[in-house]
Amino acid sequence: MTTEITKILNGFKKFSENPYSDAIKFLKDYIEVEPTDEAHFELGKALFLNDEYDESIKYLNLSNHPKSDAYIGLDFYRKEDFLNAIRHFNEFLKRDENETVLSYLMISYENTRDWRNAVLTGERLLEIRPENESVKLRMVDYHYSLREYEKSLAYINELESRKLRCKKGLVLFRLEQYDEAIKTLESLKTAEAYSLMAKSYLKLNKHAKALSCAFKSYKSSRDPEIILEFSDIYLDSDYKRAIHILKRLLDENPGDERVLERICRAYIGNFEAGIAITYAEDLLKVNETNVTAYLTLAEAYQYLDNGMKSLEYIEKGLELNSESVELWVMKAWTLYPFDFEGFRKSLERAIALDPNNTENHVTLIRECVWEREMGSASRYYKRLMLYNPTFSKTFDELTKDIIDCLNSTNYLAWCPYCGI
Repeated sequence: MTTEITKILNGFKKFSENPYSDAIKFLKDYIEVEPTDEAHFELGKALFLNDEYDESIKYLNLSNHPKSDAYIGLDFYRKEDFLNAIRHFNEFLKRDENETVLSYLMISYENTRDWRNAVLTGERLLEIRPENESVKLRMVDYHYSLREYEKSLAYINELESRKLRCKKGLVLFRLEQYDEAIKTLESLKTAEAYSLMAKSYLKLNKHAKALSCAFKSYKSSRDPEIILEFSDIYLDSDYKRAIHILKRLLDENPGDERVLERICRAYIGNFEAGIAITYAEDLLKVNETNVTAYLTLAEAYQYLDNGMKSLEYIEKGLELNSESVELWVMKAWTLYPFDFEGFRKSLERAIALDPNNTENHVTLIRECVWEREMGSASRYYKRLMLYNPTFSKTFDELTKDIIDCLNSTNYLAWCPYCGI
């Protein structure tokens, strides 16, 4: 009977316009008469070959054929249900260490980002065929994903492929072998290589070379991301260098929103309100809905003691993005102390948007105490403890200095709002 099925299937594959549909019809009719393991298996296999995966699984599950699990695994693999594919491939492999099934198992682990089991399966494949370069290539990435950089490097060195030179540079960078990374990369004239060299030079404190490579990366790709990364590094430590880099990039790419946003941040972060306003206005010319521009203008006018102008830009920013915690906090402080209710509502909105921000909770608690609203302060403290149960201070510890101040006969002389 097995020979009969095989002959008919082979005949359909060879001569029929759609080889599997006729075979499937024949096998379904055959199973009605004689539902054997082999017939269920052949039908399941024909359905798999015809891309009818769910029905294939149904018939293969009715067969005890030793290869059923392999084909069920392939069905799930094609359906991108990799967890079920892994389960069935492993069942099959208990009986047969098949190289093809192991390959599908390895790639299934890869698709689920299970790098450890992908490595273990790759090692099994290399025991079967030690010269398998495609597996070794994948092992480079698996070990890299596991941060096993030495092992990744060992496979790279074994393969000796020019295509892997950039990957080798990246692995050497991760191993903090920055000079070696640069030597590996310097013959490559790609944006990615220049970017890695720039980061390596930066780690070696060779800033001029780092910046030179960063701009080479930009000229190769026209993607300013690497230079923006550099500017972000310098924004906190050396804002003048950051601004120099950003202005140079702006010359190369006029009107780039990301560059203008960072220039605004750099100037406002260093209290240069007038220049920040100029660049924020340039940013609005590029995109009148840019929230960073409104944030910058609002903060700049606060520094210039122009609360009304600041509030105007805050409201415009909130019209564009009502979920900006930063704008709600800024609005709160712009209204305080002249409109305490507006301050409270603005800070409550900020807390609702970001309830894990302990600083905003603490601010609201303490300012309520200043206003002698102890019930509200106590209620806000309970909410703080709900979101941050590990907060270290009791209510009394958090508010003692303010209460002492309020009870002091010298209150008006040293209160931060009423005195000097």
